[in-house]
Amino acid sequence: MSFKTFFIIVDTIVVIVIIALVVSIIAGRGGPYYEVAQKAFIEAEKKSESLDLNKPGVINKISQLYRKVFEKYPDSRWADDAIYRLASKIEPTEEESLILYRKLIRDYPDSEYVDKSIYTIGMGLYSRGNFEAAIREFGELITNYSFSEFAEKAYFNIAMCRYGLEKWDQALLEFQDFEVRYPESDLIDDSRTYRGIIAVNKGDYEEGLKIFQQILRDFPNSYSIDNVHFNIASAYYEQGKFQEAEAEFQKIIKEYSSSEFTEESQVMLGATYEKQNKNDQAIAALQKALINYPEGKYASKAENYLAEIYLKLKDFSQAIATYQKIADNTKYDYDSRKEAQYKIGKLYEDQENYTKAIESYKKLIDNFPKPTSQLNSEVDKVDKAYILNLQQKTGQPEQTSTKPSA
Repeated sequence: MSFKTFFIIVDTIVVIVIIALVVSIIAGRGGPYYEVAQKAFIEAEKKSESLDLNKPGVINKISQLYRKVFEKYPDSRWADDAIYRLASKIEPTEEESLILYRKLIRDYPDSEYVDKSIYTIGMGLYSRGNFEAAIREFGELITNYSFSEFAEKAYFNIAMCRYGLEKWDQALLEFQDFEVRYPESDLIDDSRTYRGIIAVNKGDYEEGLKIFQQILRDFPNSYSIDNVHFNIASAYYEQGKFQEAEAEFQKIIKEYSSSEFTEESQVMLGATYEKQNKNDQAIAALQKALINYPEGKYASKAENYLAEIYLKLKDFSQAIATYQKIADNTKYDYDSRKEAQYKIGKLYEDQENYTKAIESYKKLIDNFPKPTSQLNSEVDKVDKAYILNLQQKTGQPEQTSTKPSA
């Protein structure tokens, strides 16, 4: 046998062995591999349907089951399904959710879930207030998946991101572009609503009100109708048209009682009464808001308005008591609480009750050591030196903290 013949035989054997190995692998993957992967996916699905995901620790159990599918069987047809199903069960604002969606996009670029994953990442970033990053995600969806069912919403949400960044002119152009591209969209009324709000934010109340009135005519059954009425009321209020504002706020309270704008409308109704010197009605409206929404988003705002009305009526004891309620309520935001404590001290100081002023300012320093979010705020200028200056007026010993020394 010649060397040439020998090498041909060897090469043939090697090829046969390689083919056999490939066939063996394919046969293995086509049989038990895929069957086990399918069973693992079905098990994860059944468990996720039978368990309460809101209970502590449950999401971790579900996560392990889905991860078994895409970590042990990454080449199976259920791997991308498992990633998507797990990601969709986690809040899109959570980092783990974003990581899973990005894994799906990276590892399974042909998956049917890619466009929705990109959109969901964008919405998660939007919800976190990361508007610039959200714009990039929505832009990628529009560029690479222009025929996706999510492209329409992506265009709209880019405009919403500009709005969130308070880039009014850019947002306005984006909303107008959206309306041209999708004239039959269910989001047209929302787009117009935000164009009206932008006009009001820019001080063009006439244009804003014009847009709002057009929405009321063209979309009387819009889901945004309460938002429209609230912004009409707010525009009137900003213009000093308090009677018109009062009528709109009352309309929201009566006709849209379950609206997200009802609480704020109740508070602003009190503000409109105060602007018209209807002080008793203002107090009643604000107290009603606090009764109906004791832990509401605008509760501190209502109490602030109440305190201002008491000051206007020269009822200083009620004003101080109201400010103290704000300062002591740990559920209120830090700035509101610190400002309320400052106002108490300032009230006493203006009345030349320096002893009480010093006591209040000490609480301000001890309980609110961090500055507010407002730059150069008067609230943050009260320090030990400020208190020492007041103490000199009373002859008190120079002690600047109510806390015991170490």
